[in-house]
Amino acid sequence: MEIIVLVRGKIPNAEPIINIGLVLPTDQIKNVKISFSKQSSFDFYIDDDTININDNELNICVIDNQLFCNDKNISNIKINASSNSIEEYILIDSLPAGRGFHWENNIPVKVLGNITVMLMKNNLFLVNQVKLEDYIMCVSTSEMSAECPPNLLKSQTIAARSWLLAASEQKHKELNIDACNDDCCQRYQGINNLTNHAVESANSTRGKVLIFFNEICDARYSKSCGGLTEENQNVWNGSEKKYLRSVVDSDKINRPILNNAIGLKSWLLSSPECYCSPKVIPENNLHKYLGAVDQDKSYFRWEISISQKDLINNIKNQTGKIFKNIQTLVPLKIGSSSRILSLKIEGSQDEGRGSLMLNSEYDIRKVLHSNFLFSSAFLIQTEFENDSFPAWFHFKGAGWGHGVGMCQIGALGMSLNEKTYSEILNHYFPGTHLHTLYE
Repeated sequence: MEIIVLVRGKIPNAEPIINIGLVLPTDQIKNVKISFSKQSSFDFYIDDDTININDNELNICVIDNQLFCNDKNISNIKINASSNSIEEYILIDSLPAGRGFHWENNIPVKVLGNITVMLMKNNLFLVNQVKLEDYIMCVSTSEMSAECPPNLLKSQTIAARSWLLAASEQKHKELNIDACNDDCCQRYQGINNLTNHAVESANSTRGKVLIFFNEICDARYSKSCGGLTEENQNVWNGSEKKYLRSVVDSDKINRPILNNAIGLKSWLLSSPECYCSPKVIPENNLHKYLGAVDQDKSYFRWEISISQKDLINNIKNQTGKIFKNIQTLVPLKIGSSSRILSLKIEGSQDEGRGSLMLNSEYDIRKVLHSNFLFSSAFLIQTEFENDSFPAWFHFKGAGWGHGVGMCQIGALGMSLNEKTYSEILNHYFPGTHLHTLYE
């Protein structure tokens, strides 16, 4: 089956059909149930031949490296929608959400468009072919709640559309899809969380993208910058992008001085009045604006403690490196937002002193804690208990995510302060302008 994907640098002049991976081979999922809001609204093809389906539920599974649908051995199955009504959807009983992050979960998802299911590497591979605008309206209410103000949803919609059409990362190019359904790319939980208010916000920005020097912007975003956004080249390989510079998430405060230990500590221990701070959005109100799988926690400023034993175990599980004890965690490089970009772990091993280098904010967050740290912007304090090495490592941190581009909670704060979606986007993506690709 041929699947056409978006091409980096090619700007479409009409709404494209995109391909989103809902179940990836790396998920190692062997069973899935698919049902329909109205069976007669769909056409079914098994091994490219049209068939009639008597049941409203398909049980698809992998047994001994073979694909089965309702106990019949097949090569693939394709389900095509015969209309474009939001009332006619496909329900997948359980899909991964938050793969590898602290909010990891499995949720039922209703999607529009077509579905293709095939076998790959002895696991299920499920792809949703869907119109871009149908996909985008679902992303905005998967990343954040449909209860968010219209200007937040419009900002989120335009950023998500721009990111996808820029096709800069192409993380799953080997699978011939445009993106997966999860935080690895963008959250896409189908029409589960849609409201009329959210649909209208998406429709009103139809075809709009951010442009920088005649190119669609690679518009990144994360949940909370912690008060300062990060620069793209500090998080991912590649050259710097002028619209992904570090900005202060406020109109009221100046950029703090972070080039010394005192300035860094003062920033991370403070609670400045930034758009993403509790001074703008009280934390007891924040939960109603977050995405469906997000946890109700403190993300602007947070604290977490990790025992010596847990730290050793997680380092071993994530890297294979075995320490007898950990002596110090030494930040070697710090970004514009106070995020640690390079960290040296020092301790003792069976053969004597040993060390381990972590050279990305992602690896730092993944290796230090089993549930993935909220961000790599943190101070490290150690606690000793009559030993020559720390019993506890205490982290006082800021933000939630990589911090590049639009701060989602900050954009929420701006919208609650009556900023327009164009003002929000100009704040986080300086130097860009809005352009409509198609009506």
